[in-house]
Amino acid sequence: MFQVCLKYTMLGEGSMDKSQISVIMCVKNREKEIERALRSVKKQKGVLEIIVVDGNSTDRTIEIARKYTDKVYSDEGKGLAYARQLGAEKAKGKYIAYIDSDTELPKEDLLVRMIKEMEENSWVAIHAQLIDPRTNKTLWEYCENMHWRTKFNKPGEKRYIGTIVCIVKRDIVLNYRFDPFMKYAAEDGEFWYRVGKGHKFGVSKEVAFHYHRASFRDFVKQRIWYGKGNARAMVKHKAWKLLLAPFGIIAYGLFRALRCRKCVKCIPYYLIWGFALMYGTIVGLLELFSETTQKRKLI
Repeated sequence: MFQVCLKYTMLGEGSMDKSQISVIMCVKNREKEIERALRSVKKQKGVLEIIVVDGNSTDRTIEIARKYTDKVYSDEGKGLAYARQLGAEKAKGKYIAYIDSDTELPKEDLLVRMIKEMEENSWVAIHAQLIDPRTNKTLWEYCENMHWRTKFNKPGEKRYIGTIVCIVKRDIVLNYRFDPFMKYAAEDGEFWYRVGKGHKFGVSKEVAFHYHRASFRDFVKQRIWYGKGNARAMVKHKAWKLLLAPFGIIAYGLFRALRCRKCVKCIPYYLIWGFALMYGTIVGLLELFSETTQKRKLI
């Protein structure tokens, strides 16, 4: 009897060694950073497979990805939400780890430790804390890192998480599904909004590296992309309060500057973020209006 129990315990403790994690990386034109991310994923314990979903890259992204996995698919230009769902449907693991190409996993057992913490909390998903390990940062990298440290890097249950270094049970993704209508950013926020109505998730004690946007141009481009995503979430859920999000970002930045001396130099960061988000939201709403008009003409 003792031997039987011992065998069962050992199997239970070693279950993650049987590789239950499907890592999914959604990319587009990321030749400068994808190899660092894939190299760190390749060292991870518990990984069953690496799946790369490409958004019609025109650089060497696919060539580099194929050095680490033969499971490379195309989202056919249908957007990020479609790519995330496609990866989940191709996956075979019990757990899906969405890992962005501008990240690095510093511990070889990081994903396994996150899953253990997730299960202990009875969560369906968990997100790592994020820091930028570089010492010489641009203004945008410095402020982005400061924002994540003060706003997000607090372990515990959350209403929303991201998908930068995130683990979620595969059956949750298959049941709730990423909506292809959300082809820009905010596809994850919209997904977690629906999942959060019936399940819990949170931020881990574990930390991953995130190499934030290095230039002003990249930063603005990303925030416009967020705004276009917000426009779609706004229309889908009639969440018109998202129109106030740009003003909220600016107000939060000014508030942080008043309370934190190190945050004063981040005022331009929050101002640019707010204005770019506003511009992206307007562009996104106009795009949706155009799409609706064209559909009506075809009817």
